[in-house]
Amino acid sequence: MHRHASHPLLRQTAVAATLALLGSAALAQVTAMDATGAFSMNGGATTNLLSSFPPNSSVDVLQFEGLGTSNVGLHSYGSTSGDFGSRSSGMGVYQVSGGFKLVQTVTNSSAVAQSAKFTFSITPGMVQNDIGSALGTGQYVEAGLKFDVKKGSGSIWDSSATLRSDELGTTASFGGDTSLYAGSGTLYSVLGVTREIDLGVINAGESFELSYELTTFANGVSAAGDDRWVEPTTFTVPEGWYVYGDCGAYGYGYGCGTQPPGTVIDVPGYWVPGMVSGSHASSGDPFEIRFGPDDKFYASISGNPGYGSVSLQPVPEPATYAMLLGGLGVLGWAARRRRRAV
Repeated sequence: MHRHASHPLLRQTAVAATLALLGSAALAQVTAMDATGAFSMNGGATTNLLSSFPPNSSVDVLQFEGLGTSNVGLHSYGSTSGDFGSRSSGMGVYQVSGGFKLVQTVTNSSAVAQSAKFTFSITPGMVQNDIGSALGTGQYVEAGLKFDVKKGSGSIWDSSATLRSDELGTTASFGGDTSLYAGSGTLYSVLGVTREIDLGVINAGESFELSYELTTFANGVSAAGDDRWVEPTTFTVPEGWYVYGDCGAYGYGYGCGTQPPGTVIDVPGYWVPGMVSGSHASSGDPFEIRFGPDDKFYASISGNPGYGSVSLQPVPEPATYAMLLGGLGVLGWAARRRRRAV
């Protein structure tokens, strides 16, 4: 019995052509990362906070402070491992803003053009106005957030939400990808969802900057007034969340059961003592949601999705197709010869 082997060079050429079509390679390097914050109370001076990225480190700005009947809270943070978030909140007379921004340089390190996609997940959060006393003329509370993904200097995906309450009632406005939000009245949830963005064709050896930015804000002018009755309502656990229930004064989930997404929580009516109003916006750091007079329901998230990833799919040129087909034809010819020689 005599067998003819296919020529090693031809076999390697065909395999290489196949790998050129099926393989992908991308290098992503963090080149900038910032956490920011700014706040003022009772019309006073604004304090600005900034934490910038050094190699292999993290960024974090954190401030909780009160002055008279006003208070502010902010926390923006991130790390190279993927944890990140921003929260802005306040009560009384206040202005608060925060943000987290990550910039990565993405390089197509393969030898062929690649079709690139960016896959990432939104960390659950919320936009909430907490009405203490009825808001009078000139009084308001508002909160909002925005996500923005850019390739180079151009925005390729964004989403925003703003919730404002004043003497006329509460209005909510949304922009960009509005499917991130669910709720009503003075509470809207940021859902824990995944998104995929087409980055287009990236040539061999080409690099580009991909940035991800989350900003939050909370502002308000309010004063304490009469006690206020809050009507009974329900809260539906949003996608990507779990909620702890009946946890006692400090809760935090210890010893409590979790409520899965879709669970409806009945909140009874209750009186709110006359006090100043406030607002809150966050993603990545939901803290607690006050569902009723006992403060016994706490919300949290099930895991952190991190920054997301860029995937590359080769885009072969006609010559590459020809090389692949020719190489596969050679392998087929060699296989037929082997069968005849058996």
